[in-house]
Amino acid sequence: MRKYFLTQFLFFAAISIYAQTDSLDVFTYLAPQFFSKTELQSGVQFNLINKDGSFCTITLCNSQPAKVDVIKDVESQWNKQVVKQWAKADKKPARVLTEQLWDGWVSTLAIGNFYRGKRKCIVMLNSFRKDRTTACAVFAFSDKLFKEPVENFSRNLHLKNR
Repeated sequence: MRKYFLTQFLFFAAISIYAQTDSLDVFTYLAPQFFSKTELQSGVQFNLINKDGSFCTITLCNSQPAKVDVIKDVESQWNKQVVKQWAKADKKPARVLTEQLWDGWVSTLAIGNFYRGKRKCIVMLNSFRKDRTTACAVFAFSDKLFKEPVENFSRNLHLKNR
């Protein structure tokens, strides 16, 4: 009986260590498995590059004072986090989906493309706004095989109430 409880304790302890929640500014999240983590002055970034050159980058950006409206937030974040970060990126998002609530924050999703070499890549910027604060998460990837890690990260991404 003691062995059973000890085994169960070690199992659940391993799970809690493996799936530990981290936080950054207004975000709480589970770090994606197998991605390297880089602390940035403006947030945190997770990268995974496969041997064939396919890649996925997830960036969480620290909160900033919000602009006049949600669209101005998205335009500013797109320019800073997409256009200035990725070569040959769309100057404006190809599609913008607005006004979904995510943990009480207004969520706006902007989707576009950029090129890495000759490879057309996808970038999604998820902008969050609550009161006078805005923050964003950026997902950039070269292949549809990264859809699952992006969705898993998104499912475990939460915003704090301020």
